[in-house]
Amino acid sequence: MPDTYRLSIVICAVDETFSLERTFHKLDAYSAACEYLFVLARNCTDACLKTVDTLCARPGYRWLYQPGKGFGDAIQAAIREVKGTHMVVWSADEATDVASFPEMLRLSQVHPEAIVKISRFLHPEGFDDYGQLKKLLNKISQRCFGLLYRSDLTEFTNPTQIAPVALYRSIRWERSGFEFTTEMVFKPLRLGVPFYEVPTKNVAREEGRSHRTFGAALLYYYMILKIRFTDTKKLTTESSQ
Repeated sequence: MPDTYRLSIVICAVDETFSLERTFHKLDAYSAACEYLFVLARNCTDACLKTVDTLCARPGYRWLYQPGKGFGDAIQAAIREVKGTHMVVWSADEATDVASFPEMLRLSQVHPEAIVKISRFLHPEGFDDYGQLKKLLNKISQRCFGLLYRSDLTEFTNPTQIAPVALYRSIRWERSGFEFTTEMVFKPLRLGVPFYEVPTKNVAREEGRSHRTFGAALLYYYMILKIRFTDTKKLTTESSQ
């Protein structure tokens, strides 16, 4: 790994225990991170907190409570706190196959200025727990987003990606809930950041539950449209202009 490249791995958790621990050990097996930062929801379960405490009993592993109540609050806190040059937010519920991580890391090291993200549509069995109709509707949505943004990405709404921390810190973030994930992808797209995709497989969760709501889904589409037609100068912080 180049001396100038340092990866921070961020894992957000609410009620995960054994899936959180297994995700951590799978990622840690590659010995690729300069640090692990666990961001815990303020309403996280005692079992989840105990699991994270156990994982953080070694140097370079730490955790914090998220400010505010939303997923976006958690990620923004991580962006402020990480020490690496690059960061990735990985799901604690094992919903994303860690087997895609090595290739993501390789591409990010080769193209450190870019964002390297996953795509289930590039994997022949990318949707393990999706019905055919749900998969079709999802694919149509992704194609529409590509036309809207004039991009050839195959998946836009999954924010599992390795990105430069300096880029994230230069962006003006708006949302505090799950709709924040649209900002992570679509704002860099509007700013002309290059993207690379790596095939991945969606894995059915064994633990925990989704905390996304129908209202959050509506906000997804609102944010996607808003970002597309916002002046790019308004997408970055004043200090970065």
